[in-house]
Amino acid sequence: MYKKSILLTQDKRLEQSIKMLMRTKKKEIETELLLLSDIHSIKNDIHQNNNTINIRGEFGYFVKKYGFPFMLILDYQIDFNLSTDNDPDKRKLVRTFLLAFTLLANGKGYENATANIVFIIDKTQHSKASQFARYPVFLLEQIRTKDERINAIIESFARNNEKVKKFFKISYIFKPEDGKYAQEIERLEKIIDIYDKIVVSMSEPVVKKTGTEMISEELAPADVICRATVDKLIINGKATQITEEGKTKYLEKNIHILGAVTQRTIPTVKDRIIAIFNTMAKIKPFKKDERIFINIPDTSVIDGSFAISIGTFLSKELSEYTGISLNIGKSNCDKLKNSHGYFAIEDFIIKNL
Repeated sequence: MYKKSILLTQDKRLEQSIKMLMRTKKKEIETELLLLSDIHSIKNDIHQNNNTINIRGEFGYFVKKYGFPFMLILDYQIDFNLSTDNDPDKRKLVRTFLLAFTLLANGKGYENATANIVFIIDKTQHSKASQFARYPVFLLEQIRTKDERINAIIESFARNNEKVKKFFKISYIFKPEDGKYAQEIERLEKIIDIYDKIVVSMSEPVVKKTGTEMISEELAPADVICRATVDKLIINGKATQITEEGKTKYLEKNIHILGAVTQRTIPTVKDRIIAIFNTMAKIKPFKKDERIFINIPDTSVIDGSFAISIGTFLSKELSEYTGISLNIGKSNCDKLKNSHGYFAIEDFIIKNL
């Protein structure tokens, strides 16, 4: 816990100065996960996927492996050249991390943790940053999603001002002007010393979640089934007449994944899902914004590879279908919440709740 820091800034000289300070203070900075260390990679990923699901997935992996970052240092505003609808205030990355931290704060295992965030701001943003530092609950007003359940979680958290203040520790440094980097590095050093004391003084240890294990045994790939019409069923891409039992078991245009979805079988299962969509396109095509339920009951077997693999698959291969939701059995859903890739799939699950 609090083993590594995350640094994201467009100012390369400031980046190097902060890294030198961190080495001096014997603090490690993340450099291997590109979506947590390289602005250019983040920009490319956002433009490719039109969302930040991969960033949240990588952050979830980071938290699973190292616990909370000792410090998250990032530019308060970053221009990713997105539309005003997608990023009206150039704070998409800030909102992404605020949302990720907020959901963790309301989950099991990290209730007593602390999110140490340092914004790199312009002088003109001083008043707002000072307000956030004193009243971090105001930051939660910056987060809104299209999912009302997530919004409900945020609003519920925001109502507990003391809990928010205990969880979010907000500080800031200024973007250096006229090459004056030393002053801001000195300011950051003082913040590091304060955070060190906060971390040391925390009396209750934070227990990391246990992830789902990988299943190595040979299991048959799950069948992917969809009821296309009143009398037609598609199984792994092949259309057939539906039985009387099938009529009571499967709802029209619902997809069911029945069997093993593990590290070994996921490639086949993905192909079968694509085959369903291709066959449906010839019979009764899914609309791009249609609510599409993919059902995975507890009788189906999943392992630790499921969240990252399926989450990435849905956000890339099926990204044009904006209404996809995963209806997962309670036991399997609990397993997913304990896997390091939960962030990659969370948006798809949450739509059903």
